[in-house]
Amino acid sequence: MLFKELYDKDEVDGKFGNPQLLHVLQDNDGYPIVRKKITLRPKEILLPEDTVHEYVYLVESGILGAWKGAHLVHFIGKRTFIGMDNILGNEVSYLTVTALETSVVWRFSKTDVLWKVMHMQEGLFFLYTDLKGMNEHWMHRCALQFTDAKEQIVSNILELGRTYGKETMNQIILPKVFTKKIISNYLNLTSTTVYYVCKQLIKEGLLEPVSYQLIVNKDKLTTR
Repeated sequence: MLFKELYDKDEVDGKFGNPQLLHVLQDNDGYPIVRKKITLRPKEILLPEDTVHEYVYLVESGILGAWKGAHLVHFIGKRTFIGMDNILGNEVSYLTVTALETSVVWRFSKTDVLWKVMHMQEGLFFLYTDLKGMNEHWMHRCALQFTDAKEQIVSNILELGRTYGKETMNQIILPKVFTKKIISNYLNLTSTTVYYVCKQLIKEGLLEPVSYQLIVNKDKLTTR
């Protein structure tokens, strides 16, 4: 039977996402898995790059950043697994993962996770879903690079706000961890460019004139 005859895209995303994988790992029937809860302080390193790691992590709360050297390439929030990308091989980590704010993660042995997943009839779908999500992230980042600086900044602020922030009827409020400096690093733009564009957006009314936090006024948004 062909893959497409078993599940369509929505079924795979709905049945084999991170919440479902967590449920599998917490299920003690058959093969119970030891897990440990860890609290990370801001700037504390969870995984250093160029190192082989023995664990997979699930973020319970907080926001972490994935870095390549000094460049921030990815944000990681709650209900996201870390370390699934190289679980099938004894490979070194390509990125360094650091807490951007106080964060709580659950630690699982890679060996235990792999054993549990591979002994399920449909276990590979969990790995497929994780890799698919990462691939979509990189494709989105590549597409964004072909837009001008203002479009990159606005799109990124909206994405971060909707993914990690709080949305009210009138505003999208980003967590304070998303500073202009962090955003400039993530988008590979100069701090001067980001500060200048944000100043323009304040004049246009899209951003609130608040120095310590990014707050978007939804009534000033065009269709996005």
